[in-house]
Amino acid sequence: MKLSGSVVVVTGASDRLGRMLALGLAARGAKVVVHCHTQTGSADKTVALIQERGGTAFRLSADLTSMEGIEALAASPVEHFGRWDALVNSASVFRTIGIGEVGEADWQLDQDLHQRAPFFLSKALYRFRETVEVAETPACVVNITDTGVRRPTASRPSYYCAKSALESQARILGVAFAPLVRVNTVAPGAVIPAVQADETYFAQLKKRLPLGRLASPEDVVDAVIFLFENDSITGQTIAVDGGEHLL
Repeated sequence: MKLSGSVVVVTGASDRLGRMLALGLAARGAKVVVHCHTQTGSADKTVALIQERGGTAFRLSADLTSMEGIEALAASPVEHFGRWDALVNSASVFRTIGIGEVGEADWQLDQDLHQRAPFFLSKALYRFRETVEVAETPACVVNITDTGVRRPTASRPSYYCAKSALESQARILGVAFAPLVRVNTVAPGAVIPAVQADETYFAQLKKRLPLGRLASPEDVVDAVIFLFENDSITGQTIAVDGGEHLL
């Protein structure tokens, strides 16, 4: 798939990795739907940065824990640009809730945002590509998960369950959507530490990694672009984590 001139929806693109993904795709010539939920100011900043660099983007606010929000976002690329070529499912919540504290509402939020929303957004892209005349190259979905699903800690069981299921979803939908839509996954390691992150922890992690370095946001963007542009790959997961998944 050629990114130049394509239309890409990026969920959770108001800041951090989502913003970097939106900026990176726009730099390759994609027209970007910048999704956010409540952080409209930050999402508008993402749009402004894209436009300042000569790109095309607009912001769409939607609650992806509701079907109404999912449907509104799914309709937006065709309404604004007349087409839809790709989707990055990067919206996420990353909370420390141990098994003793996790409740049904916590579990449901993780499932809604990390499983249901990507599923139905991906299905909407498939339905669009199924019903209109398009180029021979397939559309593409890239899910953003977490290398932690391969070596989970006890601090986020609900989150890891949902992210692990999202990787399985990519393999399943890679079959169900073929040949019209490819579905792949990028699983980053520690990329952009939270403001309250323990700097000592990340320094120690870096020393333990096989490659001796943390992945950068640019590394993750490059992996997503690679999956978009290689039309022979579907159902795969690429860990971008300095080798953390090998520990």
